[in-house]
Amino acid sequence: MKVSVIIAHRQERSEKQLEKLGYDIMQAFHQTPIDGELIIESDGSKSSARNAAAHKAKGNILVFLDDDVELRDHFFEEILAPFLDPTVGIVGGVNLAPPGVKGSEEISAVLMSSPFLWLRSVARYTPRGGIRESDEGEIIGCCMAVRKKAFDEAGGFPVDVIPCEENVLINRIQILGWKVIYDPFAVVYHQRAKFPGGYIQKVFDYGTGRGIMMRKNLVKGFPQSLWKPSWKWIIYFLGFWIHHGSYLLGILYGYFIKKKYQERDEKK
Repeated sequence: MKVSVIIAHRQERSEKQLEKLGYDIMQAFHQTPIDGELIIESDGSKSSARNAAAHKAKGNILVFLDDDVELRDHFFEEILAPFLDPTVGIVGGVNLAPPGVKGSEEISAVLMSSPFLWLRSVARYTPRGGIRESDEGEIIGCCMAVRKKAFDEAGGFPVDVIPCEENVLINRIQILGWKVIYDPFAVVYHQRAKFPGGYIQKVFDYGTGRGIMMRKNLVKGFPQSLWKPSWKWIIYFLGFWIHHGSYLLGILYGYFIKKKYQERDEKK
């Protein structure tokens, strides 16, 4: 197979960081060896830049990387292996916090590895289980490979759903009948947003993208009527917070307050 590695470069990113990533990619090509090319596109939004790069790509597999990731050893071997199955359309990997991360980024790294907060999507930020069929809930666009035929059939990345543009693409490709694979062994390192401001902004942006998906009826498997303002939605929202709030209060009560009662009973 021929591979096209596509990086949408934002000008505010460090050029040295991009140069290092480009060097590491070329080294990986030589070591594997991979019949590959590297395309860096900086015009327009991330989605439009990726679409433009995919249009001129010569590879039958497109590997999309963010411009600030670091490759872990054997990343390409891992993310490309599932494509030996001709029915596989997408393979997604994991983005971990860089080793030795400290300070406010370390706090964000801890939060992003919590299934209590991120539910199934925690698999994007820490390896979970083995290689398996999955969906957009566990795949993220900063380290994702797509078969070009599936990419073209789905119409590429949407330019009107940002962020969550990869979620829409994955849904469309899956609806077309292609398999979506989650590979916890295909790993890159990715800086974490600073806590609290950067982390809050990141989560808010994800919520914004999901809201646009809901409004445009792009959430796979859920009817549009479910997401329209209604008593069902209100109950679901309140129920979520009541459930998790009650659980958290129980933890605090069992850890701090219940201890006092037990100590008092023991003294009696």
